[in-house]
Amino acid sequence: MSAVQWVVVVVIGLGLWVLWRRHRFPGGWAFAFSLKYESDREALASARQRARDVSRRAAETESAALASLRSAQSAYERRLRQLEQRIARLRNPGAGERLGGLGELVLFRHVLMVTSGPGTRSIGLAGLDARFDPGKVNHSIYLTDATGRVHRAKYPHLHPATDDQQRFDEEAVRDFTVAIQNAVADENSFRARLPQQIAAAEEALEEARADTRAQEAAHDRLTRVRQRNRQDPHRKAADSKLEEALKDWENLTGRVPPT
Repeated sequence: MSAVQWVVVVVIGLGLWVLWRRHRFPGGWAFAFSLKYESDREALASARQRARDVSRRAAETESAALASLRSAQSAYERRLRQLEQRIARLRNPGAGERLGGLGELVLFRHVLMVTSGPGTRSIGLAGLDARFDPGKVNHSIYLTDATGRVHRAKYPHLHPATDDQQRFDEEAVRDFTVAIQNAVADENSFRARLPQQIAAAEEALEEARADTRAQEAAHDRLTRVRQRNRQDPHRKAADSKLEEALKDWENLTGRVPPT
Protein backbone atom coordinates (compact mmCIF):
# COMPACT_ATOMS: atom_id res chain seq x y z
CA MET A 1 0.00 0.00 0.00
CA SER A 2 1.37 3.40 -0.99
CA ALA A 3 1.86 6.39 1.34
CA VAL A 4 -1.12 8.16 -0.23
CA GLN A 5 -3.31 5.15 0.36
CA TRP A 6 -2.19 4.97 3.98
CA VAL A 7 -3.10 8.62 4.44
CA VAL A 8 -6.54 8.00 2.94
CA VAL A 9 -7.12 5.05 5.27
CA VAL A 10 -6.03 7.07 8.31
CA VAL A 11 -8.23 10.02 7.34
CA ILE A 12 -11.25 7.77 6.83
CA GLY A 13 -10.63 6.01 10.13
CA LEU A 14 -10.26 9.31 11.94
CA GLY A 15 -13.44 10.62 10.35
CA LEU A 16 -15.38 7.56 11.44
CA TRP A 17 -14.05 7.91 14.98
CA VAL A 18 -15.12 11.55 15.10
CA LEU A 19 -18.61 10.68 13.90
CA TRP A 20 -18.85 7.87 16.46
CA ARG A 21 -17.74 10.19 19.28
CA ARG A 22 -20.19 12.91 18.25
CA HIS A 23 -22.93 10.27 18.26
CA ARG A 24 -22.00 8.88 21.68
CA PHE A 25 -21.61 12.34 23.22
CA PRO A 26 -24.13 14.61 21.45
CA GLY A 27 -24.56 18.33 22.01
CA GLY A 28 -21.72 19.86 20.04
CA TRP A 29 -17.99 19.66 19.42
CA ALA A 30 -17.04 20.98 22.83
CA PHE A 31 -19.09 18.40 24.72
CA ALA A 32 -17.62 15.60 22.56
CA PHE A 33 -13.95 16.69 22.63
CA SER A 34 -13.19 19.51 25.09
CA LEU A 35 -11.17 18.68 28.21
CA LYS A 36 -13.64 20.84 30.11
CA TYR A 37 -16.27 18.11 29.84
CA GLU A 38 -13.95 15.11 30.14
CA SER A 39 -15.23 14.16 33.61
CA ASP A 40 -18.82 14.30 32.31
CA ARG A 41 -17.92 12.05 29.40
CA GLU A 42 -16.12 9.63 31.71
CA ALA A 43 -19.13 9.44 34.03
CA LEU A 44 -21.43 8.63 31.12
CA ALA A 45 -19.00 6.11 29.61
CA SER A 46 -18.47 4.42 32.98
CA ALA A 47 -22.23 4.09 33.58
CA ARG A 48 -22.66 2.66 30.12
CA GLN A 49 -19.86 0.12 30.67
CA ARG A 50 -21.24 -1.04 34.02
CA ALA A 51 -24.71 -1.50 32.55
CA ARG A 52 -23.27 -3.40 29.58
CA ASP A 53 -21.19 -5.68 31.82
CA VAL A 54 -24.14 -6.57 34.03
CA SER A 55 -26.39 -7.07 31.00
CA ARG A 56 -23.78 -9.26 29.30
CA ARG A 57 -23.39 -11.50 32.36
CA ALA A 58 -27.16 -11.87 32.60
CA ALA A 59 -27.35 -12.73 28.89
CA GLU A 60 -24.57 -15.31 29.26
CA THR A 61 -26.27 -17.11 32.15
CA GLU A 62 -29.60 -17.11 30.32
CA SER A 63 -27.94 -18.31 27.12
CA ALA A 64 -26.30 -21.21 28.99
CA ALA A 65 -29.62 -22.21 30.57
CA LEU A 66 -31.37 -21.97 27.20
CA ALA A 67 -28.65 -24.11 25.59
CA SER A 68 -29.19 -26.76 28.29
CA LEU A 69 -32.92 -26.78 27.56
CA ARG A 70 -32.35 -27.13 23.81
CA SER A 71 -29.83 -29.91 24.45
CA ALA A 72 -32.36 -31.78 26.59
CA GLN A 73 -35.02 -31.33 23.90
CA SER A 74 -32.64 -32.57 21.20
CA ALA A 75 -31.68 -35.61 23.28
CA TYR A 76 -35.36 -36.38 23.85
CA GLU A 77 -36.22 -36.12 20.15
CA ARG A 78 -33.10 -38.12 19.17
CA ARG A 79 -34.08 -40.94 21.55
CA LEU A 80 -37.60 -41.07 20.12
CA ARG A 81 -36.28 -41.05 16.57
CA GLN A 82 -33.85 -43.91 17.30
CA LEU A 83 -36.59 -46.06 18.81
CA GLU A 84 -39.00 -45.27 15.96
CA GLN A 85 -36.33 -46.23 13.44
CA ARG A 86 -35.63 -49.47 15.31
CA ILE A 87 -39.31 -50.40 15.24
CA ALA A 88 -39.46 -49.59 11.51
CA ARG A 89 -36.41 -51.79 10.85
CA LEU A 90 -37.90 -54.65 12.85
CA ARG A 91 -41.20 -54.41 10.98
CA ASN A 92 -39.50 -54.09 7.60
CA PRO A 93 -35.91 -55.33 7.79
CA GLY A 94 -35.45 -55.23 4.02
CA ALA A 95 -32.92 -57.47 2.31
CA GLY A 96 -30.19 -56.96 4.89
CA GLU A 97 -26.47 -57.42 4.30
CA ARG A 98 -25.15 -59.47 1.38
CA LEU A 99 -23.93 -62.90 2.50
CA GLY A 100 -22.79 -64.37 -0.81
CA GLY A 101 -23.84 -65.41 -4.26
CA LEU A 102 -23.49 -68.16 -6.85
CA GLY A 103 -24.73 -68.05 -10.40
CA GLU A 104 -28.20 -66.56 -10.61
CA LEU A 105 -28.71 -66.52 -6.81
CA VAL A 106 -27.54 -63.79 -4.45
CA LEU A 107 -27.99 -64.47 -0.73
CA PHE A 108 -28.82 -61.64 1.68
CA ARG A 109 -29.58 -61.71 5.39
CA HIS A 110 -33.36 -61.84 4.90
CA VAL A 111 -33.99 -62.68 1.24
CA LEU A 112 -32.60 -64.64 -1.68
CA MET A 113 -32.41 -62.68 -4.93
CA VAL A 114 -32.94 -64.44 -8.26
CA THR A 115 -31.20 -62.52 -11.04
CA SER A 116 -32.12 -64.71 -14.03
CA GLY A 117 -35.09 -64.10 -16.31
CA PRO A 118 -36.56 -60.74 -17.34
CA GLY A 119 -35.94 -59.10 -13.97
CA THR A 120 -34.59 -59.60 -10.50
CA ARG A 121 -36.99 -60.98 -7.93
CA SER A 122 -36.63 -61.90 -4.28
CA ILE A 123 -37.62 -64.92 -2.24
CA GLY A 124 -38.11 -64.47 1.48
CA LEU A 125 -35.94 -66.76 3.58
CA ALA A 126 -38.57 -67.35 6.26
CA GLY A 127 -39.95 -70.86 5.74
CA LEU A 128 -37.81 -71.43 2.63
CA ASP A 129 -36.61 -74.97 1.83
CA ALA A 130 -33.36 -75.27 -0.13
CA ARG A 131 -32.26 -78.62 -1.57
CA PHE A 132 -29.19 -79.58 -3.64
CA ASP A 133 -29.61 -82.03 -6.49
CA PRO A 134 -26.65 -83.29 -8.57
CA GLY A 135 -27.09 -83.82 -12.27
CA LYS A 136 -25.13 -85.15 -15.23
CA VAL A 137 -25.14 -81.82 -17.05
CA ASN A 138 -26.43 -79.33 -14.43
CA HIS A 139 -26.31 -79.33 -10.67
CA SER A 140 -29.45 -77.76 -9.22
CA ILE A 141 -30.65 -75.97 -6.14
CA TYR A 142 -34.39 -76.39 -5.64
CA LEU A 143 -36.01 -73.62 -3.64
CA THR A 144 -39.49 -74.07 -2.18
CA ASP A 145 -40.86 -70.90 -0.60
CA ALA A 146 -43.44 -70.60 2.18
CA THR A 147 -46.31 -70.64 -0.36
CA GLY A 148 -45.11 -73.90 -1.90
CA ARG A 149 -43.86 -72.40 -5.15
CA VAL A 150 -40.62 -73.93 -6.45
CA HIS A 151 -37.69 -72.33 -8.24
CA ARG A 152 -34.84 -74.31 -9.76
CA ALA A 153 -31.42 -72.67 -10.07
CA LYS A 154 -29.18 -74.47 -12.59
CA TYR A 155 -25.38 -74.76 -12.40
CA PRO A 156 -23.85 -76.38 -15.50
CA HIS A 157 -20.71 -78.37 -15.00
CA LEU A 158 -20.38 -80.15 -18.40
CA HIS A 159 -20.64 -78.96 -22.00
CA PRO A 160 -21.76 -75.34 -21.40
CA ALA A 161 -24.12 -73.93 -24.00
CA THR A 162 -21.65 -71.21 -24.96
CA ASP A 163 -17.91 -70.91 -24.64
CA ASP A 164 -18.19 -68.07 -22.13
CA GLN A 165 -20.77 -69.83 -19.94
CA GLN A 166 -19.51 -70.46 -16.41
CA ARG A 167 -18.98 -73.99 -15.12
CA PHE A 168 -19.69 -74.76 -11.45
CA ASP A 169 -17.96 -77.25 -9.21
CA GLU A 170 -20.26 -79.57 -7.30
CA GLU A 171 -18.67 -78.72 -3.96
CA ALA A 172 -19.21 -75.01 -4.55
CA VAL A 173 -22.91 -75.58 -5.27
CA ARG A 174 -23.28 -77.85 -2.23
CA ASP A 175 -21.55 -75.26 -0.01
CA PHE A 176 -23.79 -72.50 -1.27
CA THR A 177 -26.86 -74.65 -0.60
CA VAL A 178 -25.66 -75.10 2.98
CA ALA A 179 -25.14 -71.33 3.26
CA ILE A 180 -28.76 -70.80 2.17
CA GLN A 181 -30.01 -73.38 4.65
CA ASN A 182 -28.10 -71.75 7.49
CA ALA A 183 -29.40 -68.30 6.52
CA VAL A 184 -32.94 -69.74 6.51
CA ALA A 185 -32.41 -71.13 10.02
CA ASP A 186 -31.19 -67.71 11.20
CA GLU A 187 -34.16 -65.99 9.55
CA ASN A 188 -36.66 -68.39 11.11
CA SER A 189 -35.10 -67.71 14.52
CA PHE A 190 -35.19 -63.95 13.85
CA ARG A 191 -38.86 -64.11 12.86
CA ALA A 192 -39.72 -66.14 15.96
CA ARG A 193 -38.18 -63.48 18.22
CA LEU A 194 -39.61 -60.57 16.22
CA PRO A 195 -42.99 -60.10 18.00
CA GLN A 196 -41.27 -59.91 21.38
CA GLN A 197 -38.60 -57.51 20.07
CA ILE A 198 -41.23 -55.23 18.50
CA ALA A 199 -43.29 -55.24 21.69
CA ALA A 200 -40.22 -54.39 23.78
CA ALA A 201 -39.22 -51.59 21.41
CA GLU A 202 -42.76 -50.14 21.41
CA GLU A 203 -42.81 -50.24 25.21
CA ALA A 204 -39.44 -48.48 25.31
CA LEU A 205 -40.80 -45.85 22.92
CA GLU A 206 -43.81 -45.15 25.13
CA GLU A 207 -41.58 -44.86 28.19
CA ALA A 208 -39.24 -42.50 26.33
CA ARG A 209 -42.17 -40.31 25.24
CA ALA A 210 -43.39 -40.05 28.82
CA ASP A 211 -39.96 -39.31 30.27
CA THR A 212 -39.69 -35.53 30.00
CA ARG A 213 -37.87 -35.05 33.31
CA ALA A 214 -34.66 -33.71 31.78
CA GLN A 215 -36.56 -31.14 29.71
CA GLU A 216 -38.69 -30.06 32.64
CA ALA A 217 -35.63 -29.66 34.87
CA ALA A 218 -33.86 -27.60 32.20
CA HIS A 219 -36.97 -25.46 31.69
CA ASP A 220 -37.20 -24.85 35.43
CA ARG A 221 -33.53 -23.78 35.48
CA LEU A 222 -34.14 -21.33 32.65
CA THR A 223 -37.17 -19.88 34.44
CA ARG A 224 -35.16 -19.42 37.64
CA VAL A 225 -32.26 -17.78 35.76
CA ARG A 226 -34.59 -15.33 34.01
CA GLN A 227 -36.33 -14.47 37.27
CA ARG A 228 -33.00 -14.02 39.05
CA ASN A 229 -31.75 -11.75 36.28
CA ARG A 230 -34.90 -9.62 36.42
CA GLN A 231 -34.54 -9.25 40.19
CA ASP A 232 -30.75 -8.84 40.24
CA PRO A 233 -29.97 -5.81 42.45
CA HIS A 234 -26.67 -5.23 40.63
CA ARG A 235 -28.50 -4.96 37.33
CA LYS A 236 -31.08 -2.61 38.81
CA ALA A 237 -28.33 -0.46 40.33
CA ALA A 238 -26.38 -0.34 37.06
CA ASP A 239 -29.50 0.56 35.08
CA SER A 240 -30.34 3.26 37.62
CA LYS A 241 -26.83 4.72 37.43
CA LEU A 242 -27.04 4.75 33.65
CA GLU A 243 -30.39 6.55 33.73
CA GLU A 244 -28.87 9.16 36.06
CA ALA A 245 -25.87 9.61 33.78
CA LEU A 246 -28.11 9.98 30.72
CA LYS A 247 -30.25 12.53 32.52
CA ASP A 248 -27.17 14.47 33.71
CA TRP A 249 -25.88 14.63 30.14
CA GLU A 250 -29.26 15.82 28.87
CA ASN A 251 -29.34 18.51 31.55
CA LEU A 252 -25.83 19.56 30.57
CA THR A 253 -26.22 19.60 26.80
CA GLY A 254 -29.93 19.60 26.10
CA ARG A 255 -29.45 16.38 24.08
CA VAL A 256 -30.40 12.82 25.06
CA PRO A 257 -27.41 10.52 24.48
CA PRO A 258 -27.78 6.92 23.29
CA THR A 259 -27.43 4.16 25.86
